[in-house]
Amino acid sequence: MKPNHIREVVQHLFDLNFKNEIFKKYDDLTDVNLRLQWIAHSQFAGHIVAKEKGFYEELGLNVNISEAGPDLKPQVTVASGTDDIGIGVPNQVIAAQSNGVPLVTFAQIFQDSPNRYILKKENQIESLTDLKGKRVGLWLGGDEVEFLAMLESVGLSKDDVEIIPQEFSVVPFIKDEYVCSQVTSYGELNTLIIEGFDESNLQILSPKDFNSAILGDLLFCKESYLRDNTETVFKFLEASIKGWKYCLDNKEEALNIILANNEELEREQQRLVLNTTLELVTTGDARNYGIGYINESDLKNAQRILLNSRQIENPVDIKKVYNLSIWDSISNGLKIIQEN
Repeated sequence: MKPNHIREVVQHLFDLNFKNEIFKKYDDLTDVNLRLQWIAHSQFAGHIVAKEKGFYEELGLNVNISEAGPDLKPQVTVASGTDDIGIGVPNQVIAAQSNGVPLVTFAQIFQDSPNRYILKKENQIESLTDLKGKRVGLWLGGDEVEFLAMLESVGLSKDDVEIIPQEFSVVPFIKDEYVCSQVTSYGELNTLIIEGFDESNLQILSPKDFNSAILGDLLFCKESYLRDNTETVFKFLEASIKGWKYCLDNKEEALNIILANNEELEREQQRLVLNTTLELVTTGDARNYGIGYINESDLKNAQRILLNSRQIENPVDIKKVYNLSIWDSISNGLKIIQEN
């Protein structure tokens, strides 16, 4: 047999074996149902990219990503068993525990609250006490608790301001229907930037400056799921962190993947969302310990805020709210952020 023919046969056998391994791997994939906190967009880039780049599949997982909405909440779908893992915020997990629902977080993806409170420069204040008697636009139903904690930090209560229930629109703020408005750094604030607002004509207040921050997106599941599927949760977190790291190093490609998954999204808006989201992922404790680190003191502070605002009636054992063992098992080489 001629050398060229030998190479062709070897290559054919290699290709055949490679394809068989792929199909075998595909047959052995473990299904994981992930529920986002909202629609699929740049806020959840790490998970979307991890799926599209095959990071989950490389570790033997078939991750089904589902969207959420006003009537479809991750803490409910995970608690009911419809989904395995959800993306939520600390107050949801703490409230669930307070109500006897054994949800537990295994990674804190955002290391700051995404909420900000904005005023036009002509209405800027020297102290929160200057808001006394003023109209403030807030999202109600639990999302207002950080602002109430901010007021409390300067000796005010919700009765000292006029709270206006606001929708997810910046138009009332632009039209001066209220002096101060609640926004998210990755959402409405970016919308305002597109409309010509920035730090030169806005005063932006952060709850962290008032020790009133409840951190943003975290990953959670039922205690029983974590106990019975430890290896699966480990693989899911490892691939997810790899997805977030890939986004940091390949922002334009990550943006293209997000847009390809939802053609209704607008590129420049999503570019801003992605940049702001990555700031939330890499700030705070993530810089010292790595992506996804859980700081118990942040959860204790969140519980304090929830108790003071009567969002929950009874305190819970914070140590039961989180489990850091999965995160601890992830290699530092993957989760640590390399400074550029």
